[in-house]
Amino acid sequence: MNKINQVPLLLQRAEREWKAIYPELPVADAALIGQLIGAGANADRVGLENLKPYDLRQTEHDVLACAMRQGQPFKVTPSKLLEEVRITSGALTTCLNRLIDRDLIVRLAADKDQRSKPIQLTQKGFSVIESVTQQRFQLAGEVMAGFSKDEKLMLNKLLSKFQHNLLETVETGSQ
Repeated sequence: MNKINQVPLLLQRAEREWKAIYPELPVADAALIGQLIGAGANADRVGLENLKPYDLRQTEHDVLACAMRQGQPFKVTPSKLLEEVRITSGALTTCLNRLIDRDLIVRLAADKDQRSKPIQLTQKGFSVIESVTQQRFQLAGEVMAGFSKDEKLMLNKLLSKFQHNLLETVETGSQ
């Protein structure tokens, strides 16, 4: 990740420089994508800072959050975790072992398939993810406070459209 995408003034300067060299290319479109990349990187950095007091990595947070979202009794299967968390199966095992060592989750006996033992939040794990979630949602509210309800709806619609177009372009191999 380059610094240009994360600092709007640097990105604007780079856009002007590229336009001077390649006036026929869609430089503004590339700059807009750069701004999305930079915003995502900045949001990711802020999110990781938010996890530091809990000594959690992003994937560990994602595992705990996935279990929490399932509701009582806060358990989830490895297959669902692999579907939702950006992680390989080997890395998931390592992540789960770290969370077990910290008494944040336990492995349960599988009902049928012994290869797919669900995990469940411990009371400590529940407390940690509840605290982190409340802080992250509060932070999100603060970040978005400067947007009207209509602007939030429009931003959500535009970002969804961008995601759809990006994935469609990648899938069809367009260049």
